[in-house]
Amino acid sequence: MNRPPLPAPPHRGGCLCGDVRYAYRSRPLGLNACHCSDCRLLSGSDYIKMVIGEREHFAVEQGETDVYRKRADSGREIDIHRCRRCGTRLWHEPLSVPRLLYFCAGTLDDVSWTIPTSHMYVDAMAPGIAVAPDAISVPGQPTTRETLIEAFARVYPEG
Repeated sequence: MNRPPLPAPPHRGGCLCGDVRYAYRSRPLGLNACHCSDCRLLSGSDYIKMVIGEREHFAVEQGETDVYRKRADSGREIDIHRCRRCGTRLWHEPLSVPRLLYFCAGTLDDVSWTIPTSHMYVDAMAPGIAVAPDAISVPGQPTTRETLIEAFARVYPEG
């Protein structure tokens, strides 16, 4: 597959109404599509694309969010941040891995490069979804997030 190159940071994005703006100031660690029923319901779509990054490189440049704490079937918890005004789902903070943060690829100003390198919960995938040939597919949730990070590094090697 001929993927677009990763743009140089910062990667900026925000919500529908424009109240919340953020920047991610480093190379992403992963680009994952989740097909679980929770992500379908939370996004209102067949799946959600999330960019995985290190929390230390993520900054809210303006606006305020409301936080919803969600417990997955695995027992893991995430804090889901949404714009306080318009409700756009912006990013997740996994409590089990505080160094990481997942931000919604669809909220980026430039989505041209956001072709997932990994897909999880493919056993629940809606019909007709295309998976890039170089992306990995995981039936449920991977045992470790490193699986998703390694898939990204294989597709987009540093250097």
